[in-house]
Amino acid sequence: MKRIHLCIITTLLLLSCKKDNSSNSQTITKGSKWGIQIGSSPADVFAQLQQVGADKGFDEVAVVYRQAFSKPAQVQSLFKYYNAVTLQTSQGQIERAVIELDDNKVKAINTGGALPSAATKWPQNVADALTIHQGDPLSTLYLKLVGIFQLPQYAGYQIILPNKPLSNPFDPDMANYNEWAFTFTESTSSSTSATSAVRLIFKNGTLNTIRIGYNEGTVYN
Repeated sequence: MKRIHLCIITTLLLLSCKKDNSSNSQTITKGSKWGIQIGSSPADVFAQLQQVGADKGFDEVAVVYRQAFSKPAQVQSLFKYYNAVTLQTSQGQIERAVIELDDNKVKAINTGGALPSAATKWPQNVADALTIHQGDPLSTLYLKLVGIFQLPQYAGYQIILPNKPLSNPFDPDMANYNEWAFTFTESTSSSTSATSAVRLIFKNGTLNTIRIGYNEGTVYN
C-alpha cells in the first residue's frame, strides 16, 4: 500500500508545482476515445481500459459511489479481483486493518489509525484460529472474517474495497455501478503537462458517455 500512498503524494506535489494555463472539458456520446468504445459492455470497457492504462500510464479505475460492505458474505467472491481490502471502524477513534492480497493469499497486513503500520497478524486480541496471518489463502481469509465479524467488538466494522486494479481480472460487481473514473497525466512538452480526469457513465448495461476534464499547465523544476 505504500506504493499507492506515494503515488498520491507525488501527484499532489506535481499538481502543486503547475501553473494552470488552460482547462477544458469534452463529452463523448458516439464513437470512441483512446480505444474506449461507446456502447461497450462493462466487461469490454474494462478490457479496453487495460490497454489504455498501459498506454497512458495508469493502473487502476475507481468504481464511483461504491459503498462499504457490512458482511463478509457480500465480498466473498470479490477478493480475487483486488490487491487489498480494508477493514475499518469509525466508532470512536478510527481503527483499520489494510490487508494486501497477491497470488491468492494475504501478502501483508497493516494496522492502526490514519497511518497503519506493518503487522504479521490481525486482530491481536482474539483466538489464533480467528486471527488473519500473513500468508493465509483467500479461502481462509474469508472464513476467518466470518468468525471475526461475529465477535461484538468487530461486528460494526466495514469492509472497503480499493480502486479496481487493471492488473486483476474484471470484477462482475462493477457492472452494478453506473460510473467509473480514472485520471492520468501526460507531458505535452519539455515544460508542460496535461492531466485528464475521466468519468465513464453507463446506461442500460452499456457505456453511454465519456466525460473528460482536461487541464494543462507549466511544470516548474
